[in-house]
Amino acid sequence: MKEKIERQTLKKIKQYLFLTLGVFIMAFAFYFFVIPSEIVIGGTTGLAMVVNRYLPNLPISIIALFFNVLFLISALILIGKREFVRSIYGSLLFPAFLALFELTIPVPQFGGNDLLMISLYSGGLIGIGFAIVIHNGGTTGGTDIGVQIVQKYTRLTIASAIYVVEASIIILGAVTSPSGISSGFIAALYAIVIVFISGKVSDSFLLGVESKKALNIVTSVPKELKAAIFSSFNRGMTEIPSQGAYTEHPKTILIMVIHNSEYHFVKKIIHDVDPKAFVYVTPATEVQGEWSAKDEVYFYNAKGQRVKKTP
Repeated sequence: MKEKIERQTLKKIKQYLFLTLGVFIMAFAFYFFVIPSEIVIGGTTGLAMVVNRYLPNLPISIIALFFNVLFLISALILIGKREFVRSIYGSLLFPAFLALFELTIPVPQFGGNDLLMISLYSGGLIGIGFAIVIHNGGTTGGTDIGVQIVQKYTRLTIASAIYVVEASIIILGAVTSPSGISSGFIAALYAIVIVFISGKVSDSFLLGVESKKALNIVTSVPKELKAAIFSSFNRGMTEIPSQGAYTEHPKTILIMVIHNSEYHFVKKIIHDVDPKAFVYVTPATEVQGEWSAKDEVYFYNAKGQRVKKTP
């Protein structure tokens, strides 16, 4: 019992260490790249940047903390205690890191004037930090809570609510730009680039760098097709007997998961063996269980015989 408690404690400590690392990386990207470039990319930090333009003596970290606390209270009242508890750590830690940077390095000059490079660096760092936070069950709070509130009290989907909230902040940042609306909308375009890159990077970390495809193959020659595929690829496959609804001819559905890079080769095999096969492909963003054969497996040889493959 004591060992179990110790393991759980160590797991919790590790989780919070990684949460801290993820939030630190995100705060670093914002303070040293995004904020000096006046690129408002959404979130409470984006709102804080807009307010700071009218209240320059008030640090962005304090304004961001105010908005985060406001959203936390809203979460407790409108969404529930669970989301409040889940969000409180990241919501308070992020502005704390910003405040630390403000006190130690008051005038950051990392990005220069190259907005494209700034977008690439900041997008990558924000994506990595966000992925670490999400992977360890955390959240940075802020407008993430606002999105959930909008979604709960409207008919919008989560994706639509995100677009509405974040786009509103980006547009607000553009029209309040101290360099003028024209420069503001140019910055807004780079904000979109940062959001896109950070999303792609976080997806790569959370779902895997090389995405996969799920193939559903409806064929009348399953034995020959399995033999051809297994002769080139060590992949698991599921076989489902079926029947054509119109022709009532017997068919077989073969289901398998492959890497994107393998699709062209599998597609050619299917076309060579059964040109009339009906195939549809869907993205497989997450795969669990044994889908790739390892060590000793069974496969079908060129004669359609099931043979045990040895190392």
